Amino acid sequence: MRKRYLILLLISGAGWFLIAGVLGYAIPVFGDMWLQHLACAILASLVVGITFRAPILHWSGWRWYLLPLLTLLTGTAVFGFLLTGSWQLTESLRGEVGLEHDAFYKLPLAIVFYSMTSFLPVLYLLALLTQHLLRRQMRLWNADADAAGVPSTDPCRPSSPTPLSRLP
Repeated sequence: MRKRYLILLLISGAGWFLIAGVLGYAIPVFGDMWLQHLACAILASLVVGITFRAPILHWSGWRWYLLPLLTLLTGTAVFGFLLTGSWQLTESLRGEVGLEHDAFYKLPLAIVFYSMTSFLPVLYLLALLTQHLLRRQMRLWNADADAAGVPSTDPCRPSSPTPLSRLP
């Protein structure tokens, strides 16, 4: 996997952290644990970006417009679980009483619910923009590599088939 793609996912995670901080005012994302929340957003971005790398590059038509819903659903669920886990870890390190057990499914469900209902118009457009920028950048890199004659080791980028005359 290219390092450039991972850097794009890190930047994307930081951007989605800012979006979560602005839209998710009920959860203190910019509070005293902002660094843990930033790490959760970046990890969620990496999970979504690596999981949906091939669909981002190849899907077209109606699937292209379904992809933001899938990435939003996955990203908000992962972010919710990571957020709850970071709160539990911080409280246990401080020696305080941990979270209640139902917090591990209620908070992620609440985050998914609100992102897929009231904030869906805004988040859908932002997810579509994110996947468009990722696709555009990956295609530019692939075109540069093809022009330079670099063989493809990327599973999402098919290499040119070997001509029959070169087969043993």
